[in-house]
Amino acid sequence: MLQFSDLNDIEPLTRSHSRASFSCGVGKLDNYIKHQSIRNAESNFSRVFVLTLRKSPDIIVGYYSLSALQISMEKLAEHIRKELPKYPVVGTTLLGRLAVDEKWQRDKCNLKLGEHLLVDAMVKAWHANQLVASYAMIVDVLIGEKGDPTPFYTKSGFQSFSETNALHRLYLPMTTIEQVLQKIGIIF
Repeated sequence: MLQFSDLNDIEPLTRSHSRASFSCGVGKLDNYIKHQSIRNAESNFSRVFVLTLRKSPDIIVGYYSLSALQISMEKLAEHIRKELPKYPVVGTTLLGRLAVDEKWQRDKCNLKLGEHLLVDAMVKAWHANQLVASYAMIVDVLIGEKGDPTPFYTKSGFQSFSETNALHRLYLPMTTIEQVLQKIGIIF
């Protein structure tokens, strides 16, 4: 049975990682890691981070991507706009993709690797926020072949982005991320 001690630290994706064998069961997420991720990382479009096996460091167990995103203030819900300065846009951090290979999903290995990847993404977003302000982490929920992952994000505190949430967009304020990371002892 896979243990956290069998895993490497989460690291930036490189060409040495075996992307071709990754399969999470959601075509868009598989396609991204196999065909777009390296190009996006090398062109500074997004940063892709991978979780790998200690014994086989080229094997990707799971991954996520982060990038900057500006959100038009008029697209935010009224209650959010009221607490923010009156600028036309607000800077955020986009959690563009997050996936765990089917071989390592919770029903097969009993580890919460998705949560592990999400916490790591929060840590990186929070650290970046210390240098370049970001109001929140945004996720555009991808409803794929395996169903709707919205509950995965809402149990971690993500909220509906606006009253008309047509894109299934959720957000988690950076202040909430800081509180979560303090509560679990990652930052002090």
